[in-house]
Amino acid sequence: MKYTLTFAAALMATTAAVQADEIRYATWAQPGEAQYAGAEEFKRVIEENSDHTVTIFPGDQLGTPDEVYSQLALGSTQILASGDPGLKEIEYLAVPYLMDGIGDYMAVLDADFGQEWNQELIDTRRARILGFMPRSPRQISANVVIESIEDLEGLKLRAPERDYYVKSLRALGANPTPMAFAEVYTALQTGIVDGQENPIETIYAQKFYEVQDGIAMVDYINKPAYVVVSEPFYSGLSDADKDLLAEANAASTAKVEELLPQQQEQYIKEMEAAGVTITYPEKQPFIDATQSVRDELGTAAWGEEVYKQILDIAAQDN
Repeated sequence: MKYTLTFAAALMATTAAVQADEIRYATWAQPGEAQYAGAEEFKRVIEENSDHTVTIFPGDQLGTPDEVYSQLALGSTQILASGDPGLKEIEYLAVPYLMDGIGDYMAVLDADFGQEWNQELIDTRRARILGFMPRSPRQISANVVIESIEDLEGLKLRAPERDYYVKSLRALGANPTPMAFAEVYTALQTGIVDGQENPIETIYAQKFYEVQDGIAMVDYINKPAYVVVSEPFYSGLSDADKDLLAEANAASTAKVEELLPQQQEQYIKEMEAAGVTITYPEKQPFIDATQSVRDELGTAAWGEEVYKQILDIAAQDN
């Protein structure tokens, strides 16, 4: 049966008689972050409507996303919330200034080729995308104040170890330096790198602002986390139980969407009070500078025809 990605916020209440098993929910998020509150909302809905218990493992306690994907394939962990969707074709939706929010991601994955990607994920990784967990757009911080794209010229910026981050920062004039996330704070503190890029909530939670002078709100990558479910676990559930999972994830997403704007406003105020200058550079030069990255990586990842379809979807008001 073809899997259709659903994101309904209000499904019928269910009293599904699922097994009294533990659902292990792995996430990068830490207590206090909006995304952790989203995981707690997922737990609440499941536990109030079934005999399942949900145990949340924050801060990548169960391992890297790749390690957790192996656990999903075995069914020993049931849910993963991660920026890694487990498939290159889905991962590259994060090329700069392509997607404008979760609505665009939903529309792409609901398209025929998106359904094929999800089936490939099931076939190759024994996992499927259940839905999304919102994150704020990625911003750029540095040991200088960034007023315009010209201020990025030559800055040594830490980049995640993905080519679209590296190519994007290079197109913006910076000198990207791939580096593991755990090394970032020390690298900023000691001057190994001049800056980094991440959502505001990550910059705040990891205290990167303590060793940075400015944060530029450029929204250069808009990428949610993916909520992925173990296929061995999912395939053993009744339809009612699957609906309950969808309901729980929809409630989780709604909770994060409620909290993120409030938290971002609070975090910005606190970081400004700590001496960080928040700037809002004109975005069009950033969009123009990364056009070649979108075209190159989009065509390479999906082929020219699908890339054009994705551009059409992204241009709509999803």
